[in-house]
Amino acid sequence: MILYLVRHGEAQLNALGILHSRNYNDNPLTDRGRLEAAAAALLLHRMGVNGTVFTSPLLRARQTAGCISPNYKVDDRLREIDMGEWELKKISELPFDNYRKDPVRHHPPGGESMDSVMSRIDDFLEFVRSINEKAVIAVSHWHPIATAVALITGLPLSNIYKLRISTGSITAIDLESNDLLLLNLSPLRVLRSLGFSDSEIMMECSK
Repeated sequence: MILYLVRHGEAQLNALGILHSRNYNDNPLTDRGRLEAAAAALLLHRMGVNGTVFTSPLLRARQTAGCISPNYKVDDRLREIDMGEWELKKISELPFDNYRKDPVRHHPPGGESMDSVMSRIDDFLEFVRSINEKAVIAVSHWHPIATAVALITGLPLSNIYKLRISTGSITAIDLESNDLLLLNLSPLRVLRSLGFSDSEIMMECSK
């Protein structure tokens, strides 16, 4: 069983460097984000990946999942880490360097701890292992995806900011052997390198 973890496409507040983890119907994808979502959908489909699609309840994730399948299922365990007092604040205005160095010790004031994220992501991974499918797709956010990688590879949670997980990227995990198969693959860059135009890629979201 392979779990394909897709980070949502770029959202409006991503482009502005503003943190957003609440108000599930705010913060839609940008034009680039829609292109990244379409690219993820097209590459997965061309790879023959078929399976249940789960998504975070946040709008940017649901919009990305909708490009992959209109029959996605919302799973709250895939939501972004709650940013507490940092919600809707610019990263440049926060003590974010300390957070990057050790998010376990320096989690957002009033926000969610990394242990909490780890618990719900571990629970989601166990849930996926119980599904009788060859592949499952989960659309989520930087923190949940990085946490899943840490759980599989043994990377300490305090070091997860060493990982790069870009918007629209695909990370793949073999849940039978607990192997990391792909990390931060950019479908948009792959498809462009193969000669696909952006208009051809975008057609995947209009089907």
